[in-house]
Amino acid sequence: MILKDNITYWKISLNHLEPVQDNYYIFDDIIIDDEELIRKVERLRELIISYCVLIEKETNVINEIFDEIYDIIISIEKIQYHEFIAFWKVLDISYSVFKKLPNRKELLKEILLKYCQRRRKLYDKMGYSNIIVQALYDFGASRKKGSASNYKLIDLIKQHFKIPVHAKSLSDLENNDLSYCLPDRGDKTLFNKFCNKYNIKYEFGIQHQGKILDLILKVRDQVLLIEAKHMKEGGGAQDKQVVELIDFIKYSENSEKIHYVAFMDGVYFNRYAEKTITSNKTRAQKESIINNLNINKYNFFVNTAGLISILEDLAIPS
Repeated sequence: MILKDNITYWKISLNHLEPVQDNYYIFDDIIIDDEELIRKVERLRELIISYCVLIEKETNVINEIFDEIYDIIISIEKIQYHEFIAFWKVLDISYSVFKKLPNRKELLKEILLKYCQRRRKLYDKMGYSNIIVQALYDFGASRKKGSASNYKLIDLIKQHFKIPVHAKSLSDLENNDLSYCLPDRGDKTLFNKFCNKYNIKYEFGIQHQGKILDLILKVRDQVLLIEAKHMKEGGGAQDKQVVELIDFIKYSENSEKIHYVAFMDGVYFNRYAEKTITSNKTRAQKESIINNLNINKYNFFVNTAGLISILEDLAIPS
């Protein structure tokens, strides 16, 4: 098990570009064949239409209808792909935030009133289709990219090592030659204990509002601290993520066996491999990456091919 120098893995990454489509980030789930969901979707439509008709009448029936609308919305996660819930974004209200509010029933009445006034008759005129539920679900696929990055990391690890242990305790990390944990997906306490035990300062987190990294991989006496980002394009929030990933390898620990690994997959990475980089921003990013790698010899900045090469080298017994 001999790791190459970090510039070698960087060059491997540049010579093996990211594909336009990556199967790890393709989400082709079909939800409109979920009979229970569709039954609730159609029932919710019926209830909302009835509610809108009765909203100006003083009747107890409307309260019963409201309670059933509320119960459906609260109890079924995928109901958020109903056209009524999609309308909430017009009002700057998210489904996830709504479910956490203590006064959500009062808020729901306000939303229903606005929906009845602004959308119900329009939708009645145009007609309803359950295809909209599938389309809204497909449109929301991008929200799953974060968990997909972790899934890809773990799957690549499993391809190169037979039995990786998802550590649930400090002893799991210490006593297994191959173990990993997901600090940003529920293992934060374990991550903090691991840092305290091995005197890992993790100054990156201190300088970035407590940002927790994605994955720790321990292979025998080598420790990879991995931050992963799937980048398709730049601009706005995406540029901030690129800068954060480059900043990640500015930091290092007082050990040649602890490595900060910035893992960028997605076609944005391919910009760094262009023979002539015309974008000043991309050129500056590439220069920063190389500069950080030269200063911090035990850190890595890689795409999928570069990460696989690291894993292959780690998998070779000493």
